[in-house]
Amino acid sequence: MGLLATCLIGGSAFAQWTGAVCGWGADDCNRCVPDAVAAVNGLRDHGDVLGFHPIGDPVTLSHHWQGIQRLPGAGGRYLAVSHSGTTKAFSVVEMGSRNTEGARFRSNRLEPNISYPATPPLGSDQAITDAWFWDMSYTHAGGMQASGNLLAVPLESSPSGENGRVVFYDMATPWRPVRLPVSQWGQTANAGTASLAKSSDGRFLLILGRADANNLEFYRSTGGDLRSADAGFVPLDNWNEGELRSTIGDREFGNYQNLELVTQCDGSLFLAGTHLNSATGEDWIDLFRLTEESGQAVITKVAKKHLYCGYPSPGYDSGTNRQCNLDAAGGVYVDPWGQLIVYGTEHDNDGPGSSVKMMEFRATFPNAGCDSDINRAFVELYDDSDFSDRGLMIDHPDYTKENYSNFSSIEGFNDKASAVRYCLPYGWRARLYEHSNFGGSYRELSGRGSLNLNNVSFGDKTSSMRFLYLGY
Repeated sequence: MGLLATCLIGGSAFAQWTGAVCGWGADDCNRCVPDAVAAVNGLRDHGDVLGFHPIGDPVTLSHHWQGIQRLPGAGGRYLAVSHSGTTKAFSVVEMGSRNTEGARFRSNRLEPNISYPATPPLGSDQAITDAWFWDMSYTHAGGMQASGNLLAVPLESSPSGENGRVVFYDMATPWRPVRLPVSQWGQTANAGTASLAKSSDGRFLLILGRADANNLEFYRSTGGDLRSADAGFVPLDNWNEGELRSTIGDREFGNYQNLELVTQCDGSLFLAGTHLNSATGEDWIDLFRLTEESGQAVITKVAKKHLYCGYPSPGYDSGTNRQCNLDAAGGVYVDPWGQLIVYGTEHDNDGPGSSVKMMEFRATFPNAGCDSDINRAFVELYDDSDFSDRGLMIDHPDYTKENYSNFSSIEGFNDKASAVRYCLPYGWRARLYEHSNFGGSYRELSGRGSLNLNNVSFGDKTSSMRFLYLGY
């Protein structure tokens, strides 16, 4: 367990249904979220565009990416992305151009001379190795979950008819995955999702989702060390979507491609599910509170959020402008400051230069310390005055990576901004200008805040922007 971890250890039977409260960087436990419902409700519904370059066998629409996990080891810039239609469990992706502090990645597809969606990811953001399961008779690895440096991977579609199972990897050194001797067989041939979290009693809660995760199998580890040769699991409960409860009037339990455990900082456990509603073509994250009654799992729907995989606007949720699909790989991650981040990929490798398109969904005020560190400062412009629809995110570290002196060259955002959110340290300003090349009248922003530009007679007028240090 890392130096930041402070896990609560108890001995009661109830403790197996509460999460260990850990800091970011713990070896076998994820960072807790202060308020899980607020974290989902507070997500920016439009994501930032990312991508990576794959290696190895081609990924297709029928044999596609299944789950994605951002790993906390080695500075948090590695991903595990699972795959179907092969004996590959997952690929390890190094986001080599990104930060090593565990913060949001930000877009790696910014280029002054190329516009979205044609911009490829940077060359250093690429798959570097694969983890295989040649010794097992499966051809489908599903939605995964990492708990610290431990990665649970569900396997199914066995030609020999074996039941599905969950296998585990040690990802402390992400570029060298180590498969652990422990595994857990499912009760049927289906094992589409695996959810893993450390409990407050030091053991692990494992949830195996069958086809579409409409039936869940609950297991508890027999000890607190999954790297031990003696590690194993015992069954706790089986749950069916017909048992779902709700506090928000919505009793739909979707066909989840990925289903992950999230620990709140009071020890409460939640399940976050990502999926695409096939009837509407909309991508969603749903949040459920996990409790128990008489030793049985109780799952209650407590929040949901429509996320737009289309870029640059909701009208582009299909076709070439779709940057992710939450019926492909989806996953959640908690950064060092307790902020929830959601990742989603496309099904195959349709991105520029045969890259894999993906998106990062983050909070509306995503950069901790933005009011004290210019390298965390940002300005986000919104197309609509109610802070909805598409946006233009301008992070200070990326200021030189687009031509912000002329918004006509950036996604057609000239004279489009109707609202703005911003966060700047003392002495710094962001100026929104009426004309390109920083000309005409301007609106100056300082500190932290949100502003409807129509209320200050500056709606649909911004044509350029720059950061300035004035020192007062």
